Amino acid sequence: MIFVKGLKKRQKISRIVQIIVAITLIFGLMYLWQSSLRNGQKLLNSQTKVMARLLAQQAANGAAPAMFLQNDEQLQWLASALAADPKVMSVNIYNSQGVRLAFAQSVSYENLEADSDILKGLLKPYPPLIENVIQDDNNLGYVEVRLNLDIFFDEIKILHEQNMQLQQIMLIVAGFIGLLLSRALSFKRADFDRRKAQAKLRTKPKKTTLSAANKAQADEPEDTQQNPPA
Repeated sequence: MIFVKGLKKRQKISRIVQIIVAITLIFGLMYLWQSSLRNGQKLLNSQTKVMARLLAQQAANGAAPAMFLQNDEQLQWLASALAADPKVMSVNIYNSQGVRLAFAQSVSYENLEADSDILKGLLKPYPPLIENVIQDDNNLGYVEVRLNLDIFFDEIKILHEQNMQLQQIMLIVAGFIGLLLSRALSFKRADFDRRKAQAKLRTKPKKTTLSAANKAQADEPEDTQQNPPA
């Protein structure tokens, strides 16, 4: 596969070194791509957690006025509205004494009680996010929100995966183009070097023959002078 037939030793070594460097660069490129994929996934997970925390903070901010006015109906409406989001599994709103004021869940279609063992088992995979409810520097209570982080940024994850797949396709196409160009240019270059080397080898005997012929022609006058005609 290596087109080195008829080349000099130095040219053969040069081509082998080029191939080794190319293979090393390919492995380096694959490593960089994998690192980029891992870093992108870490960044996406970090952003998901940050946005989940922001959603819990927004829930606490939304509950503050109703808790300040002791409007339980408004708190229940807020909890139900939050639970209507597919990413929100459950919402609990407590006052400063830890008494539950409102509750809503979307993890089950059944009308389960907030303290039921079945509901606790269903909500176990989703860690709670707790935010204090602050109004005029007074701690009125807290909000407990359980989120499904797997679908929290589902659309962004899909776009991220599509982007990485597109980059992979681009790398494959770029590598294929480079392979075609290197084969075309390398074969022409190798053929040129081979012909050049063979031409040099053919030139050397001709030069030796010409030198001998010139020397013979130069010796003929001397022989003529030494042996004049009778």
